[in-house]
Amino acid sequence: MQQVVNEIAFINHERALTLPNKNKKNVFGITKQVGNWLMLVPVSLFISCLLISYPFAEYFSMSQQIAAHIGTMVFPAFFKIGYVVRCIGQHGLGQRV
Repeated sequence: MQQVVNEIAFINHERALTLPNKNKKNVFGITKQVGNWLMLVPVSLFISCLLISYPFAEYFSMSQQIAAHIGTMVFPAFFKIGYVVRCIGQHGLGQRV
């Protein structure tokens, strides 16, 4: 009896891990879009932080400049995460990475 229960649990586990082909394309397509946005938004925020930190520093308070300097270190990390997410989406869609 225990072996039958284990086999049924294994089969249900396998079904949960496998998606139909249509759903795979949808999930990986969304993953690629999220990765694209995770690359686009941090780049624009990074550029704005650079502008706040250096050429236009005189127009911003010290706390805003400190936040912008911290942003110049943090936003490139989000860009890298976005690149990895985009690569996962491309690989799942069968595109060249």
